[in-house]
Formats: sequence, structure tokens, C-alpha cells
Amino acid sequence: MFWEEAERVSRQALASGKLMPITTAAEVLLEGGVNFLGHVVTHNASKKLVTISSPQNPFLPYDPSLYVGEAGTSHVCLLNKFPVLSPHLLICSKDFVLQSSPLSLGDFHAWLLGFTGSDVLGFYNSGPIAGASQTHRHMQVVKTDIPLEEAIIKRQLPFKHFLYTFTELDAGYLYQCYIQALKSLLELGEGEMPYNILLTERWMLVVPRSTNNINQVFANGLNYSGRFLVKQPAQLDWLQQYGIMRYLTECGMG
Repeated sequence: MFWEEAERVSRQALASGKLMPITTAAEVLLEGGVNFLGHVVTHNASKKLVTISSPQNPFLPYDPSLYVGEAGTSHVCLLNKFPVLSPHLLICSKDFVLQSSPLSLGDFHAWLLGFTGSDVLGFYNSGPIAGASQTHRHMQVVKTDIPLEEAIIKRQLPFKHFLYTFTELDAGYLYQCYIQALKSLLELGEGEMPYNILLTERWMLVVPRSTNNINQVFANGLNYSGRFLVKQPAQLDWLQQYGIMRYLTECGMG
């Protein structure tokens, strides 16, 4: 559900100036036989920075022009005001829940309402080190190619991760896998560790994180699908010279 309505709301919000896409067209970055995708931000990104620095919670109350629909009884589906891809859905808790606190079974039930086909990718950033820009609980959903999918399903990723594969989406099963991943994360270090989740109808990937940027190139969950967003074109050149997989590994855990 959501996608047809999200397309309609996106058109209206774009026309009214409420939707502010922040990316250029993707540029292909070839490394190790993988066609990574790189974007450079537009001038709208400066408006996003102002929003992030504001103490106001953008989800309480949310902008009605970005409302897509109800996601069960305890969540709502909104458009991301500053999308990397459009439509870019946010599944947000109606009440304030800290983004870095563990996901609940209810979160998974709401999140899965955005999954309607093989081209849907969900991602979650558990806190600032994992790339979250807002403290209010929100899971994200986009439609996109996944450059790293082959490496993911073949378990060829060079950084620490936990992968769960399945033939159908079931919130209860995903929640059990997630709890198992959290226990594994606790064993990696002292206390809770930041992480990203990537979710498709075929697999769930959990990636522990150690830093949110290297050389001011920032990473969130979407980066671990093989898509990147930078402030300046020169940063894409730097990323290729530094090594894309090296970058992902050092933002995570080797």
C-alpha cells in the first residue's frame, strides 16, 4: 500500500514547494564490478540543514501536506520532505519514541505496509552515528535498484554484518531475527551499538556502525545498499580514490 497515494501527494507537495528534493541525477561509480550510484546534493540541502538544527520535531505535529496514510494504529506514513529518491516514505510513530531505542514488533508491522514488490528497499538508522538526523522513531522506504545486492546475498561483504534471508515477509519472524541481531551487537562491544538495517522482501541486513562519516562524507543505511550522497562533486572523486568498500568498512566494523 501507500505508493499510489504517495505519488499523488508527491506531485501536490512538489508543486506547492512543500517537497524539496535534494539530489542530482545519479552518477555511476564502478568498483570491483559493482555499479555504485553517487548523487551530489542540490541547494535544497541547505534548507534541510536548517531543519535539522532546529529543536522542533518535524513529526509532532507533522506537516499535513506530506501525509500519505495511516500505518496501522500507532504509526503514520509521511513523505520525506527532503527526498534522495521520490517518493521517499517515512513510517513514523505517532507518539514520540527515541530513534536509538530498540524497534518493537509494532514497528515491523507498520514498516512492512510499505513493501509491495521486489524493488522496495527499507532502511533504518538507529541513531546519529548510524546516520539518523531526527530523534523521533522513523523507518524509511524507497523504490530503488540495490547495487550491492549480489554481494549481500552471496555474503561477500568485507565488513561485519548479520544477514537473514526468507521467502516471505513476516513481521514476527523479522522481529525474532532482529532481536537475535541485537544480542550479537551487544557481544561486539560494551553497551548498545549503533547500527543500520536494510530490508527487502528477500533479506534483512543489520550493519554495526562505528562512525557516521569519513572526511565529511556521511553514511546512513542507504549507503550500504550501494548509493551515496555527497555535498560536492569532488567528494565522489575522493570516494573512488579512497575506495568505496574501504569507506563502508571503516564506517562500520571490519
